[in-house]
Amino acid sequence: MTREFDPFKSYLTLKANEKMIAYAGFEAQAEEGNGPKEGVVKISSFHRPYGGGYLTLTFLLDQGEKKSEIPFWENFCANLTEESLRPLLGEKFERLVKVSLDALDHVKNWYVQEINVYYRSFENREKVIIEEKLIPALESVLPCKFGPIEWWPASRKPTTADKKKTRPEEVTLRALLRKWFGTG
Repeated sequence: MTREFDPFKSYLTLKANEKMIAYAGFEAQAEEGNGPKEGVVKISSFHRPYGGGYLTLTFLLDQGEKKSEIPFWENFCANLTEESLRPLLGEKFERLVKVSLDALDHVKNWYVQEINVYYRSFENREKVIIEEKLIPALESVLPCKFGPIEWWPASRKPTTADKKKTRPEEVTLRALLRKWFGTG
């Protein structure tokens, strides 16, 4: 007998095996008069044998329950395209791939978007690429402002306890961050 496929569990398994290198907070404001909302972007890196690779950016934001703001959050990354990034990221930028996370639709009131930014060459320069090119490019295209980048220690490995944890009943930003960043 085959087991039922659980896309959420599969997604979390994939995310757990990513090589997270950094994360940064950001603020975005949907409507005038309302305070900005805070979110976080997780940055992971994957190197290919030929020297190229990609950065995976996972945006997480509690969009709240205000119905008038939902279209804003649903279109938060709409202006983020290859055409809008190419002049800002330089000649080593290859392509941009947005990953639909519709399988997580039961995570109500959350904006979760994943973007893969491919490069022809990294040359072990992720920090420079992220700090000097990628984050400024994102700020010029997206309606948000990023905080300082927090670099993840390369030596941190998942513990046995991290691997044994199960999905929490209530999905909160804190629980997602602890799950993805291995801090809880």
